[in-house]
Amino acid sequence: MIAMAAAAMITTACSDNRMQESVSTADTASIVTDVMMSRRSIRAYKDSVIDREILKSVLECGINAPNGKNLQAYEIRVIDSPALIDSITAAVVKDNPKIAEREGFKNIFVNAPCVVCIAYDKGYDMAQVDCGLLGENIILAAWAKGIGSCCLGSSARWILDSPSARPFLDRMAFSEGYELLYCIALGYPNEIPAAKPRKQEKIRFVE
Repeated sequence: MIAMAAAAMITTACSDNRMQESVSTADTASIVTDVMMSRRSIRAYKDSVIDREILKSVLECGINAPNGKNLQAYEIRVIDSPALIDSITAAVVKDNPKIAEREGFKNIFVNAPCVVCIAYDKGYDMAQVDCGLLGENIILAAWAKGIGSCCLGSSARWILDSPSARPFLDRMAFSEGYELLYCIALGYPNEIPAAKPRKQEKIRFVE
């Protein structure tokens, strides 16, 4: 119920820049907090395909994240073709076979059926921060719709460092001056792991 309400609220907020009038401030705070606190990094996915209209609404939330000077110093490429994901995986594994030795290995994106690849503008010193904000919006919007995710810095590095994967990187056609920073695996969860403890002492108030 909360996820459905969150999905409706987030979709409306992203597309119309306004919240549903029927949702009170208290309800909004509760829904948003629940989405944030219940989110988990998912590493086991169902084979179910994510409808592209749902993906578009999630990504629209992403590009509505805060960003410096409204430069929007990022680019997004979405890969939801199983054949293409398998081809990229095969290219990376060709250059680094040990990657495929992981238990249950199917692809380099923690076996997800969809991956979002995010590149940053190397000419803007805050671009990586903006990419992080973009990704968090995508992750939370996806979770509100019942879609799991996992941030993958290693997958991006494997692609960048793999000569055999270069044709697939070229196929992403990032603009000149942009470089792949990280990937986000997306898919319907086949697991929901327990939350790992957080270190409350990381938070301090300065008097």
